[in-house]
Amino acid sequence: MFDVWGEGAFQISMLRKPVLLLQEPDVTRRRMMKFNLELEGFQIVAPDSLRDLQEDANPIDLAVLYWDGAGRAPLADWGALRVRNGIKYMPILVITEADREEDRLAAYEAGADDILVKPFSVPEFLARIRAILRRTSPELGGRVIRAGGLSMDVGSGKVMRDGVEVRLSQTEFRILQYLMEHAGKVRSREQIRHAVWESPDRVEIRAIDVRITRLRRQLRLAGGGETIRTVRTAGYVLSEEQPRVRSEIQPVTEELVGRI
Repeated sequence: MFDVWGEGAFQISMLRKPVLLLQEPDVTRRRMMKFNLELEGFQIVAPDSLRDLQEDANPIDLAVLYWDGAGRAPLADWGALRVRNGIKYMPILVITEADREEDRLAAYEAGADDILVKPFSVPEFLARIRAILRRTSPELGGRVIRAGGLSMDVGSGKVMRDGVEVRLSQTEFRILQYLMEHAGKVRSREQIRHAVWESPDRVEIRAIDVRITRLRRQLRLAGGGETIRTVRTAGYVLSEEQPRVRSEIQPVTEELVGRI
């Protein structure tokens, strides 16, 4: 499978998206959770109930199940689903409003790998999912960012450009990660300093320019055009689209203008 970056751009091997089964009876909450999960690169299977899940559904890497603690029906449905589809093991994150010890024990006895009690934040929700996947499917537990013709695996610390690995220092990696996470938006030197360094007050603004110069050099070594642009008096921005190399850019002529 390939991910294509714009017209005339390169292709890069893409990691398989983790497939999550999401069982949440509240439609509004389910849509919100599905939106946030898909935004983070997960593929979501979200039936109205576990009984509606088709036997030929995609292999599930993690099940996110809601259980109110009032009965054992969702846990029983999950057990029946496993038997029906011949699933020997699948990691489960149980979301519940029940915080009694006996309820938590019942969920663990039913096969839950982790329990998340409401209310909770989206970052914690995502962190719990990634933590389970790192234990059960290490190849899927990482987070991949793609922007400006670059692919960054945050978990492994690997950056690829046109099939070539980009060698970066730890600081350069963090700077690039911050710019990729805010691709298309200008980030000031002050914002970069506070986002990247643990003790930003000890870092001179000039040091950021030096680091970005080195970062650009390493990206150029992997091929392609300049992807980090300097915005005078404002800061730096990473282009959302892959830049074309100069040889690919045609001069504007009357013939070209006529085709626009």
